Amino acid sequence: MTSTATAMIAGEPHETGQWYESVDPYTLKSVARVTDCSPTDAVLAVEQAEAALAGWTRTGVAQRRDVLKTAADELDRRRAELVDLAVRDAGALPKVAADTQVGAAIDRLKQWAALPGEVLDVPQPAADGALDARVRRAPLGVVACISPYNFPLLAMIGKVAPALFTGNTVVMKPAPQDPLLVVALAEALRTALREHRLPLGAVNLLTGASPELGAALTEHRGVRGVSFTGSTHVGIQIHHSAAATMKHLLLELGGKGALIARHDADPRAVVQAVTRTWTVHAGQVCLTPSRLIVDQAIHDEVVAGLRGVLTALRTGDPFAPSTTVGPVISAAQRDNIEELIDSARHQNCVVERSHRSPGTGFFVPPALITDCAPEHHVMQEEAFGPVLCVMRSRSDEEAVAAANSTRYALSDYIFTAAPEVAHALAPRLHAAQVGVNTTRRHPAAPFGGNLASGIGRSGGTWSIDAYTTLQSLTEESPGFPDA
Repeated sequence: MTSTATAMIAGEPHETGQWYESVDPYTLKSVARVTDCSPTDAVLAVEQAEAALAGWTRTGVAQRRDVLKTAADELDRRRAELVDLAVRDAGALPKVAADTQVGAAIDRLKQWAALPGEVLDVPQPAADGALDARVRRAPLGVVACISPYNFPLLAMIGKVAPALFTGNTVVMKPAPQDPLLVVALAEALRTALREHRLPLGAVNLLTGASPELGAALTEHRGVRGVSFTGSTHVGIQIHHSAAATMKHLLLELGGKGALIARHDADPRAVVQAVTRTWTVHAGQVCLTPSRLIVDQAIHDEVVAGLRGVLTALRTGDPFAPSTTVGPVISAAQRDNIEELIDSARHQNCVVERSHRSPGTGFFVPPALITDCAPEHHVMQEEAFGPVLCVMRSRSDEEAVAAANSTRYALSDYIFTAAPEVAHALAPRLHAAQVGVNTTRRHPAAPFGGNLASGIGRSGGTWSIDAYTTLQSLTEESPGFPDA
């Protein structure tokens, strides 16, 4: 039976009389009927967040931590239910659902709940003659938090937790394709606010399928900051709309990561690292190295290894043990990926595909595309799916130039037996993050993008800069003699 998920404004369920369906990307059946909000609802949510701002900002860090801890405990209580939702609503394989979609999300909320208030301290200027100055962090105000469809709960907690910790109120808007995990987060935060008798309008939730809803939220004059994770196309629109009111922006956008495999890299290590990023969550990960730039000395061995992997990959029922790659989120995303793969064929690249699963579902059989060149369309545009492009390189200089040839600059990687060489090459890459002999990301390191991959940084306490501004108080020192 299809469930019902509603928006939430100032702690109360908010129904509009309009609904849309959230669909399981494997069965194509409805998972829930979801409130479809309008721009008018966005105005109401921002007004309630503004009304709650003074009361929430006056709370101490200890009280805000208590709210985050209670919400984390509430999500933990529902863990099994949320893992099931991550499979049915987001199309994740059960292990990814348990470890990343839900487990890592709850852990991140608990980490913010445990941070000391001292993380908000800033360096203080020395006295200048008769003048003393004190500097403090101040919350922005109302923050619009807009999460993507690939990791909806993890990404939203990465926005809401630092925003609330630093004294802001929030209006959450999840991606329309799979909002149910974020609905659960809103419910957990409402429970926490009620338990601690704090303003319920500190947390608000808008759900909806139309782009007009997001535009109304990000353009509202009462919104002082926007934290968005999603496509570069939408990020550019937000950047334009935010300019009129000079909003603070944290934009985590697209990527087209490059992995440079030097002549001395271990081909087996390269194949192993790339296999995980190629297939995890059907390739719907912005920091995945989707371009493999391999020195000619090891190129053929790496490609042979990847072909071996490709033959073993299987799309299908996420709950089936034999499934290695689940569905992508929607028919539209599936079609976009297939069009990009077709462009590679038209540009004379070699395209190889994995086993095609029978039955329904938004499946994209993983693609290995070789004989690529930097200018090929498939090497320039983000697929956000299980697509791996391979090109041959003849030198470090050629590899770096190819890595820097796209408009994106999110995450790149260097595999080599000489880490000191990688450390010398990394500053020449445009990417905001560079991995050396690993495709894993350190969760406490700053994370974000350069160029078309975004503005600002999240990750650990680096997020604090995105949700606060600095206020300085300057005064004459009492009793200081006249000059």
